[in-house]
Amino acid sequence: MMDARYEGRAADHRVHALRLAQELVALCSDCSVTVATAESCTAGMVASTIAGVPGASDVLRGGAVTYVNEVKHDLLGVSQDVLDSVGAVSFACACQMAEGARHVFGSSLAVSITGFAGPGGGTAEDPVGTVYIGIASRDGSRAERCHFEGDRDDVRAAACRRACECLLSAAHELQVSGTLSFSFFGE
Repeated sequence: MMDARYEGRAADHRVHALRLAQELVALCSDCSVTVATAESCTAGMVASTIAGVPGASDVLRGGAVTYVNEVKHDLLGVSQDVLDSVGAVSFACACQMAEGARHVFGSSLAVSITGFAGPGGGTAEDPVGTVYIGIASRDGSRAERCHFEGDRDDVRAAACRRACECLLSAAHELQVSGTLSFSFFGE
């Protein structure tokens, strides 16, 4: 699990996320990479951050806010078995959400976010602040588990920031090697 130790609060995370989105749009425009999002606890924050950058229309194919399991299943194709067995806040769900967004929007890359932003929710294994971030490309999908401190707004903004970091790393890796090894997840 990545235990995120970002300094600052929600406003700081939003500034960093916007800078990352600016780099992402510039890089993806240069190498003809497109992106899509599937968001649960961030409810469109990543897509909105990317869309706030001039030129985003060349890069951002679309985004889905899939706050409830039924929509995760019906729109993105997340397996009912995954939702019933390991739940929506899991590696498997994050991977399937990213894969589904990539398929629905026809993008080169897709990012997904699912987690417990608080103040309610959470489990002993995945307490409030736990977020799974998935990335999908033609080379497959992978997810990481993060834990962010702070209130609901802080957790959501930190998750958005980390998702933008992952997308930027994935786009850079695609530009350099043409394939995605997911090395940015640093396992």
